[in-house]
Amino acid sequence: MLKHIGVIMDGNRRWAKTHKMELYQGHNSGAETFGHVCDWCLQEKIPNLTVYAFSTENWKRTDREISHLFGLMEKYFLEEKARCVEKGIRIKIIGERTRFSSRVMSIIRDIETATKDCKNLIVQIALSYGGRDEIVRAAKKIAEEAISGNLKIENLTEEFFDNYLDTAGIPDVDLVIRTGGAENRRLSNFLPWQTVYAELFFSDLLWPEFSREEFLRAVEYYHSTKRKLGK
Repeated sequence: MLKHIGVIMDGNRRWAKTHKMELYQGHNSGAETFGHVCDWCLQEKIPNLTVYAFSTENWKRTDREISHLFGLMEKYFLEEKARCVEKGIRIKIIGERTRFSSRVMSIIRDIETATKDCKNLIVQIALSYGGRDEIVRAAKKIAEEAISGNLKIENLTEEFFDNYLDTAGIPDVDLVIRTGGAENRRLSNFLPWQTVYAELFFSDLLWPEFSREEFLRAVEYYHSTKRKLGK
């Protein structure tokens, strides 16, 4: 079964430039595509979706673009909260949260609390996320427990370590979809621990162009592969 799809949503800015639009219009269109993908996962009964929305490296972008991205996130969460509950979509934010404003944190807590009992689809949104950063944060938590005497190092296993990641309790990614074309055939620090056996599907479409047909192509590609998982 296809239990978990990860998506690297690449191409909003290039799409805007191609259509001679402002960058924020590309991000707005990308947000609409994200909503569609959630619906497609529900229709295909895929229970887990993780999207790469804002990386730790994205903090290097202009203040104006960052402000718009988080404003867009706030607007989406406020407007879509009721629909998420109605559709049974649980929203979880993964990533390093210390750089978020108090307002952003309040909105995140609000939608996570409002949707915590939803069971049809778990959507993890990676914000201020970097895979190496996640692993380092997990290692620090484990080290603190070891120093305090609450953990014996000999009991540390891969399964135990997994419980300290942002994605604890969620199965590993089965399929990674990355949009944006041939120039970006890489994972870019997206869930390195959780994607070790994931199938990779690279789409030539930019994220705002990503369609249901392309989504189904990716799903069909996954089902056509022979997953031996090292066996």
